[in-house]
Amino acid sequence: MENTDVFGSSTAPLTWHDFLERMRQPSAADFVKSIKSFIVSFSNNHPDPERDSAAVQVFLSNMEVAFRAHSLWAGCSEEELESAGEGLEKYVMTKLFPRVFASVPDDVIVDNQLYEKMAFIQQFIRPENLDIKPTFQNETSWLLAQKELQKINMYKAPRDKLVCILNCCKVISNLLLNASIAANENPPGADEFLPVLIYVTIKVKSVVRCTQ
Repeated sequence: MENTDVFGSSTAPLTWHDFLERMRQPSAADFVKSIKSFIVSFSNNHPDPERDSAAVQVFLSNMEVAFRAHSLWAGCSEEELESAGEGLEKYVMTKLFPRVFASVPDDVIVDNQLYEKMAFIQQFIRPENLDIKPTFQNETSWLLAQKELQKINMYKAPRDKLVCILNCCKVISNLLLNASIAANENPPGADEFLPVLIYVTIKVKSVVRCTQ
């Protein structure tokens, strides 16, 4: 799935589609060639999480340096250049998703073990088990946070996944703040937030994988 608002939560003025449009320009031909070459080369290598991670980071870093020196981004602000880097990461990681996520047998085993444990814990865990105060217990409202977290499995790009987590955290923070105001209590802090986040994560119907 494509998150067309991938840059929406930042101050960067460029969008995902802006990035794609720039890469369609004739002057971007060398960039496109380098990106496609990297994707093909990477896909043909045997999966190795540590080596793969390093290879992607080096490629993205080198490409971002090249962006800064290219006429396509001449006169661009730091925010625009940052957006270009995010757009590149989104494109590359979306193409490499089947090869990068859960591509190693050990990762699949860990994912399956996590799924089984989460499914078991879901059957009995209650807010009280995590010392969540009655004031902050609102499982109906927590469904909103769960829905945001569930979206993580719909996206392929790392930043899109992080946005899902961030949105989940924002929902929880707002719910806790509203509950504290209604109860005339002090604003909630990390001690109140973390247990709710853990509970929400456990209760997500489609379990978020370790490899995500």
